[in-house]
Amino acid sequence: MNEAVPSVVAIDIGTHKVSVLIGKVHAPDNIQVIGMATARNRGMNKGKIVSLDKVVTAIKNAVQEAEDMAECRIHSAWISIPSAELKSYYASGRTPIDNHDHTITTSEVVRALDLAKASHLTSDHYLVSAVPLGFDLDDAGEWVQNPIRMSAHSMTAHYQLMMMPISVMQNLDRALKGANIFVEKMVVSNLATAEASLLKDEKEYGVCLVDIGAGTTNLAVYLEGRLALAHTLQRGGENVTRDIAAVLQTSTEEAERIKLLYGCVDLSVVKPDHMIQIQGIDGPQTISRIELSEIIIARYEEIFAQIRHELEKSGAIHGLYHGVVLAGDACQIEGMVSFARRVLGVSAHLGNPPLEVTADDQHQAALRRSQYITAAGLLMYSQTYAQDTIVEPEDTGELSVWGRVGRAWSGLNEKLKSIF
Repeated sequence: MNEAVPSVVAIDIGTHKVSVLIGKVHAPDNIQVIGMATARNRGMNKGKIVSLDKVVTAIKNAVQEAEDMAECRIHSAWISIPSAELKSYYASGRTPIDNHDHTITTSEVVRALDLAKASHLTSDHYLVSAVPLGFDLDDAGEWVQNPIRMSAHSMTAHYQLMMMPISVMQNLDRALKGANIFVEKMVVSNLATAEASLLKDEKEYGVCLVDIGAGTTNLAVYLEGRLALAHTLQRGGENVTRDIAAVLQTSTEEAERIKLLYGCVDLSVVKPDHMIQIQGIDGPQTISRIELSEIIIARYEEIFAQIRHELEKSGAIHGLYHGVVLAGDACQIEGMVSFARRVLGVSAHLGNPPLEVTADDQHQAALRRSQYITAAGLLMYSQTYAQDTIVEPEDTGELSVWGRVGRAWSGLNEKLKSIF
């Protein structure tokens, strides 16, 4: 990018769209967007790449439009990793502190991390993120966040590990190379969206982010300020659209149109005599809005039943004192807040746009749309990433994305201090 524009670039690759933000960083909590764009992505299904060429085209289209707005050129970016095949585990590693004065150094932290990930890594997966939850010294019970230079006879390190199949990372790497984009850092989309959608107090007192996109639903639970659960469901807004098309015998495009215009998940606000004109496969037809809402509600009840199951299975639902925060395009449907409260049995509200990321008056309203929330989170994450992401060695050379992820561990010892 033009060196006269000190900035950071975020690219969010979603099932139906690619979103790009170019931001000037005036301060870690003051990022001004100078370029923004979205492009239709026709190369993915349920969060997975099914046509590499179409994904490359979508990335190029969104990047070019954002470049034109910012009057600069993009060469590298922060990338959100689509989480359709994300595997997330809690893991811990215990190690003795056996140097002469029992002082914890980066060597002990790296050793504990290696032990934590050893039982979970498989030959066909890469570890893309290791979120440090805390460190237990001498089994004291109270975790510390920064053990470096502290004294102990033993240390147990606790992590949330996130892994992706090697093939997924390889395909993403090829798509980005095809679009001539070099990767600065990669962040699992759950974490990026949470960065933009959740307040610090919400994370501290217990909250679940529910991000419903086109192809997937992403969950991120925070308890006591720490990531306690990350999970992805293979259901999203496109499933609702397909249900409408199948039941009402319309095209997918018509189903999407009426969903956006008339969709609702709260029957108490739908007037019984509200009729809708739609274009069916066999010609025009008239349906009631109640009929449309019942189709939509059936699918959302399935999605939220799965969400509740995951929260109950992990026990996290009992610690959500700030309830759930709703994000993603498919959460913007009328009645969603009251629906989530009823089905999950906890408080709920729509996520607030981050105050740290702004644009000029002409583009501020567009920036606040849900389609940019993950990209905005990437911009924010770029200022604090050392807390939550793998630290890569500086000299990445011509390594591929997944190669850099794997090699990141070899350089962690020298740079681990920057995490704390």
